[in-house]
Amino acid sequence: MPRVSEQVLIPHPAEALYELVRDIRRYPEFIRWITKIEVAEEQGDADGPYTCLGTASVHFKGFDERFSTHVAADPLARKIDVKLARGPFRHLRNRWQFDPRDDGKTRVHCFIDYEFKNPVLSLLARTNSRLAVEKIIDAFRIEADRRFV
Repeated sequence: MPRVSEQVLIPHPAEALYELVRDIRRYPEFIRWITKIEVAEEQGDADGPYTCLGTASVHFKGFDERFSTHVAADPLARKIDVKLARGPFRHLRNRWQFDPRDDGKTRVHCFIDYEFKNPVLSLLARTNSRLAVEKIIDAFRIEADRRFV
């Protein structure tokens, strides 16, 4: 069961990066393997705690999957927690934390713990988990540079 924790320094404000990750509707615009996102059960707004159920359609290495997650975002703590609702995983937990620095940059911490039900996907995940997280973080970094520079 892959469990990966990454920290990176990104030269953009924490609030902007938090909002970029919270806005799951726009993921298909810049994460190439996410082909569609549906959002339901929304509560809250951008200024306070926000929750939703997000369903992603994903195409990756010849596999097409759909999965749903509960997303809980807290703008004051600059934290986003994601937990599996249903899909091809035995379990899935993800946390994003955005810590602002005095120089205007943000320390972004991304933690993910997951395991696929499918043994083939599980094997792929075990051998590529760090690379997958790095690609996800890179997609957000590139999108942040595009939007905020």
